[in-house]
Amino acid sequence: MPAEFETIRYETRGPVAVITYDRQERRNAWTVPMYREIVAAIGEANANDAIGAIVITNAGPVFCSGVDFKAPPEPRDPVTGKVVNIATLSMAQDESWLHLLAASKPVIAAVAGAAIGAGATQILAADIRMGSASSTYAFPFLKLGVMPEIGCTGLLPRLVGLGRALDICLTARTLDAAEALAIGLITRVCSDKDLLDEAIALAAQMAGYPALQMKLTKGLLRDNAAEADANAILRRETQAFVTMFKARKAALSHLQSSPE
Repeated sequence: MPAEFETIRYETRGPVAVITYDRQERRNAWTVPMYREIVAAIGEANANDAIGAIVITNAGPVFCSGVDFKAPPEPRDPVTGKVVNIATLSMAQDESWLHLLAASKPVIAAVAGAAIGAGATQILAADIRMGSASSTYAFPFLKLGVMPEIGCTGLLPRLVGLGRALDICLTARTLDAAEALAIGLITRVCSDKDLLDEAIALAAQMAGYPALQMKLTKGLLRDNAAEADANAILRRETQAFVTMFKARKAALSHLQSSPE
């Protein structure tokens, strides 16, 4: 049985897990409990062999308005004594939002409406970013006296280029879907009514590909994207092929040894 959640909805559509932000009274702003539910839902999808890809989307006109600074404070961690908040969770060394999505089955962010602050930076770690025609993307950090987070300062320049990343962040401006698509912040734009259906269809297509090869290809692209050493790139690719062929050989051996 799927876990019960309070701030999100979790459902399966064939081989696709759909995680829907549903905290509309606070414009789907992240709180610690909500973040933990999202992480748990991704974990549930990754643990389910019947699921091949994940779609993260939203109910209501706002995908996510960032971090909910009006949420009641969380108690200190009993082990470390540190205050538990979105920053300590989503940016934790080796256990961050970036690490979670990098190690996950393919993740599509399907943005319906406004993605603001952390709502915009969180989608940068997704494998594919789709937006509705009316979607917008705001990076208002400097205007609010804070700074970009959740890996934005590394991921955004990789996606849109350093010049555009500087323009976006230093002006604290909002982008519409057309501009976001043109610069590579998102990779597809769909009509408002078709966004979720198209995201699920795309996720189902990816779920139909071999899971191991999908995982290895995703890992290679992420690891090699910023790699300048050609030999390092080739070593990773060679090792991935070795892993793939070993898995094929093991599967064939198991098939041949199974009783008819």
